[in-house]
Amino acid sequence: MLIRRLAGVVGIVVAAWMLWETVNPVMRQISFGSDFGTELLNPPTTLLRFIATPLMIIGGVAAALNVRGGAYLFTAGALVFAVLTGALVGSRADYTLWRDEAVLAPFLMVICGVLVFTHRN
Repeated sequence: MLIRRLAGVVGIVVAAWMLWETVNPVMRQISFGSDFGTELLNPPTTLLRFIATPLMIIGGVAAALNVRGGAYLFTAGALVFAVLTGALVGSRADYTLWRDEAVLAPFLMVICGVLVFTHRN
Protein backbone atom coordinates (compact mmCIF):
# COMPACT_ATOMS: atom_id res chain seq x y z
CA MET A 1 0.00 0.00 0.00
CA LEU A 2 2.91 2.35 0.69
CA ILE A 3 4.25 1.76 -2.82
CA ARG A 4 0.85 2.64 -4.30
CA ARG A 5 0.65 5.86 -2.28
CA LEU A 6 4.20 6.78 -3.19
CA ALA A 7 3.45 6.16 -6.88
CA GLY A 8 0.38 8.38 -6.55
CA VAL A 9 2.41 11.19 -4.99
CA VAL A 10 5.15 10.89 -7.64
CA GLY A 11 2.44 10.97 -10.32
CA ILE A 12 0.96 14.11 -8.78
CA VAL A 13 4.33 15.85 -8.75
CA VAL A 14 5.16 14.92 -12.35
CA ALA A 15 1.69 15.89 -13.61
CA ALA A 16 1.75 19.19 -11.71
CA TRP A 17 5.14 20.02 -13.23
CA MET A 18 3.80 19.18 -16.70
CA LEU A 19 0.73 21.35 -16.07
CA TRP A 20 2.98 24.23 -15.07
CA GLU A 21 5.05 23.69 -18.22
CA THR A 22 1.82 24.03 -20.19
CA VAL A 23 0.27 26.97 -18.34
CA ASN A 24 3.41 29.13 -18.20
CA PRO A 25 3.91 29.62 -21.97
CA VAL A 26 0.18 30.06 -22.55
CA MET A 27 -0.02 32.78 -19.90
CA ARG A 28 3.07 34.44 -21.34
CA GLN A 29 1.50 34.59 -24.81
CA ILE A 30 -1.78 35.88 -23.36
CA SER A 31 0.14 38.67 -21.61
CA PHE A 32 1.50 39.67 -25.03
CA GLY A 33 -2.05 40.15 -26.34
CA SER A 34 -3.07 36.75 -27.69
CA ASP A 35 -6.42 35.27 -26.70
CA PHE A 36 -6.87 32.04 -24.75
CA GLY A 37 -8.70 30.19 -27.54
CA THR A 38 -5.89 30.77 -30.00
CA GLU A 39 -3.27 29.61 -27.53
CA LEU A 40 -5.31 26.57 -26.55
CA LEU A 41 -5.90 25.34 -30.09
CA ASN A 42 -2.78 26.51 -31.89
CA PRO A 43 -1.18 23.97 -31.64
CA PRO A 44 -3.91 21.59 -30.43
CA THR A 45 -1.35 19.73 -28.35
CA THR A 46 -1.86 22.36 -25.66
CA LEU A 47 -5.48 21.28 -25.31
CA LEU A 48 -4.42 17.64 -24.97
CA ARG A 49 -1.98 18.57 -22.22
CA PHE A 50 -4.71 20.57 -20.46
CA ILE A 51 -6.88 17.44 -20.55
CA ALA A 52 -4.21 14.90 -19.58
CA THR A 53 -2.50 16.64 -16.69
CA PRO A 54 -5.58 17.40 -14.54
CA LEU A 55 -6.74 13.81 -15.05
CA MET A 56 -3.39 12.58 -13.80
CA ILE A 57 -3.40 14.96 -10.83
CA ILE A 58 -6.92 13.96 -9.77
CA GLY A 59 -6.13 10.28 -10.30
CA GLY A 60 -2.87 10.56 -8.36
CA VAL A 61 -4.62 12.24 -5.43
CA ALA A 62 -7.33 9.58 -5.46
CA ALA A 63 -4.75 6.78 -5.62
CA ALA A 64 -2.71 8.30 -2.81
CA LEU A 65 -5.85 8.50 -0.67
CA ASN A 66 -6.88 4.93 -1.58
CA VAL A 67 -10.03 6.03 -3.38
CA ARG A 68 -11.43 3.54 -5.86
CA GLY A 69 -10.85 4.48 -9.50
CA GLY A 70 -7.86 6.74 -8.95
CA ALA A 71 -5.52 4.45 -10.86
CA TYR A 72 -7.83 4.43 -13.84
CA LEU A 73 -8.13 8.23 -13.91
CA PHE A 74 -4.35 8.50 -13.79
CA THR A 75 -4.06 5.89 -16.54
CA ALA A 76 -6.56 7.76 -18.74
CA GLY A 77 -4.52 10.95 -18.41
CA ALA A 78 -1.25 9.12 -19.06
CA LEU A 79 -2.70 7.48 -22.17
CA VAL A 80 -3.84 10.86 -23.53
CA PHE A 81 -0.33 12.11 -22.82
CA ALA A 82 1.23 9.13 -24.60
CA VAL A 83 -1.02 9.68 -27.63
CA LEU A 84 0.07 13.32 -27.62
CA THR A 85 3.71 12.23 -27.62
CA GLY A 86 3.11 9.80 -30.48
CA ALA A 87 1.30 12.48 -32.47
CA LEU A 88 4.14 14.95 -32.01
CA VAL A 89 6.79 12.42 -33.01
CA GLY A 90 4.70 11.12 -35.91
CA SER A 91 4.09 14.59 -37.29
CA ARG A 92 7.85 15.15 -37.43
CA ALA A 93 7.66 18.17 -35.14
CA ASP A 94 10.87 19.70 -33.91
CA TYR A 95 12.39 17.60 -31.13
CA THR A 96 12.36 20.58 -28.73
CA LEU A 97 8.55 20.35 -28.74
CA TRP A 98 8.36 16.70 -27.72
CA ARG A 99 11.56 15.78 -25.88
CA ASP A 100 10.00 16.23 -22.42
CA GLU A 101 6.99 14.17 -23.43
CA ALA A 102 9.19 11.42 -24.87
CA VAL A 103 11.07 11.12 -21.58
CA LEU A 104 8.01 11.36 -19.32
CA ALA A 105 5.51 9.17 -21.21
CA PRO A 106 7.27 5.84 -20.44
CA PHE A 107 7.80 6.94 -16.84
CA LEU A 108 4.10 7.71 -16.54
CA MET A 109 3.24 4.28 -17.95
CA VAL A 110 5.38 2.69 -15.21
CA ILE A 111 3.49 4.69 -12.59
CA CYS A 112 0.22 3.51 -14.20
CA GLY A 113 1.39 -0.08 -13.94
CA VAL A 114 2.21 0.32 -10.26
CA LEU A 115 -1.15 1.96 -9.55
CA VAL A 116 -3.22 -0.54 -11.51
CA PHE A 117 -1.48 -3.76 -10.46
CA THR A 118 -0.76 -2.97 -6.80
CA HIS A 119 -3.60 -3.96 -4.51
CA ARG A 120 -5.49 -1.23 -2.73
CA ASN A 121 -5.87 -2.16 0.95
